[in-house]
Amino acid sequence: MERPQLWTADEMYRFARENKLGYNIWGAWLQKLHFKVVAESLLDDEYAVSSFIGRHTDYDDDEGNTDGTQPEPKFFNTQGFYAYIITNENRLVYARWRPFFHKVSSIPLNDVKNIEPITHIIWGHVRVESLGDNFSVFWTKKVVRRIAKRIQEGVSDIKNGQMKQSAGSGNFTNEDNAQNQDRQSQDRSETRVVYDTATMYEKLSSAKLSMEEGLISEADYNDYKERLLGRK
Repeated sequence: MERPQLWTADEMYRFARENKLGYNIWGAWLQKLHFKVVAESLLDDEYAVSSFIGRHTDYDDDEGNTDGTQPEPKFFNTQGFYAYIITNENRLVYARWRPFFHKVSSIPLNDVKNIEPITHIIWGHVRVESLGDNFSVFWTKKVVRRIAKRIQEGVSDIKNGQMKQSAGSGNFTNEDNAQNQDRQSQDRSETRVVYDTATMYEKLSSAKLSMEEGLISEADYNDYKERLLGRK
């Protein structure tokens, strides 16, 4: 499949909306300003191949709960809406526009060591850990799963490219290439939903109560139960 080439803020915003990869409740005009900061940070001949929107939280290794864990992101304790892109240069770039100070950061996809989507009944976040920065993207659970998949695909594309280059150099035997294909398949399945420390019984009870009160449908409840039990 041919990858898109997103050069402008409008193209990045439109891609995220058309692919249901988040939205900014404060308006399209503001989100496009966030994407404009991203677009202006690109290198020569660099463009986005994917884009998404969410509420951002940076993690500081020196901050956290007393047990060493990081606080759970909520809608109002994040750092606001950000624009995110994955580029043809294998970078994950994210930025936020402010009237007098714009914040933009990037990490090489090669440096990403963990992609962990954590979802609940309605909301969720995907935690991204790298050799440098650690952060999470918060939004609805379905959007979070799509975002996690996009990032995982970007990381997998790099691994696939490295394997093809190595195979082309003649350094691998057929047996080695077969083993690499097995590892490749395992890499694609690494991204899994990770739930918090509450018991499954408590989670299922809470979900069932939400269904009985009409907050979620029976189909949503069954889907949640299957994912919680590891059947999906």
